[in-house]
Amino acid sequence: MLIELVTRRYPGMRFWLFQRITAVYMAAYTPLLGLYFCLVKPSGYEAWVAFNSPWWWRIFSDAFFFSLCLHAWIGVRDVFRDYVPNQTIRDYLQAFVEVLLLACLTWSVYIFWSL
Repeated sequence: MLIELVTRRYPGMRFWLFQRITAVYMAAYTPLLGLYFCLVKPSGYEAWVAFNSPWWWRIFSDAFFFSLCLHAWIGVRDVFRDYVPNQTIRDYLQAFVEVLLLACLTWSVYIFWSL
């Protein structure tokens, strides 16, 4: 049943499922971030570098930002499809959002791994 829902027969279900999975990951990451923040309590630049220095935390954070960008891409794509009737304008807006999200994702990866 689930395999049938995410095939080409129902293409919208795949995006719906991706958006829900990313939302669940972000909802799980946020309390984990709060707990980790309460345990480490960074107060200066060196403490923030130490806060983000474990490799496992960088991977969790990168996965969070990837989930955030994928979640936003799907949401903005659906909004554009619903509310922008002109195909050309919609394509330009979607391309702009995709470049912006890719730049933000690249920047976040650069920040976490250049510490």
